Amino acid sequence: MDLKRIRDESIGAAKRLGVDVLATLPLLDAGLEMRSASETASRILAMNAVAATAYGFDKAKAIAWLNQEALNDSLSGQEKRFVFEGAGQPDRFKVQVEGMWALAWAMGIANELNFAKDCDNRFAAMLPNLKQSQSGADFRKKATPRPLEQVVAACDLAYCLHWAIRQSELSGKRPPANLKPYVVVERRRALEWLLSKEAWDEVPLDT
Repeated sequence: MDLKRIRDESIGAAKRLGVDVLATLPLLDAGLEMRSASETASRILAMNAVAATAYGFDKAKAIAWLNQEALNDSLSGQEKRFVFEGAGQPDRFKVQVEGMWALAWAMGIANELNFAKDCDNRFAAMLPNLKQSQSGADFRKKATPRPLEQVVAACDLAYCLHWAIRQSELSGKRPPANLKPYVVVERRRALEWLLSKEAWDEVPLDT
């Protein structure tokens, strides 16, 4: 995999969005691999239950559904404390919908990953209906991972855009090209997790 070519393409994609990126930023690590479709689908489904509770869904019903789907081990430590103990701010978990979208894209379930746009407002309809205790089996069957290089390229672009956002913050300026920081950051977190062996709460997001 030609990481330099991927970076050149990221710089070009960022420029088309109206974002300037430093050409000398470190490249992503070589030898990246994706987690399995099964693990990734489980992660999306677990995050869905957490996001639902952050938006007001009954926690007891969410816990029952997580138990039904055997997804407790797919929750991060922070998510477990939020769902089971009420610890943490709901807003932290609401924005994770963007990370779910990035993972759904990587699994071929979502069609587009446009960092200048929020996730599709029809995303909820692609996921199991928690109110009806719908099984996640059909969702899992749809997971067909995209090529590794395509996912690495998306992660690289997310890293470049995150760097640009961070630079604007340090300069006291608005995010470039009206990018929404949480969209870029949460999608980058998800893609970095997908390409690593790090626990979700431990994924490094250095810029």
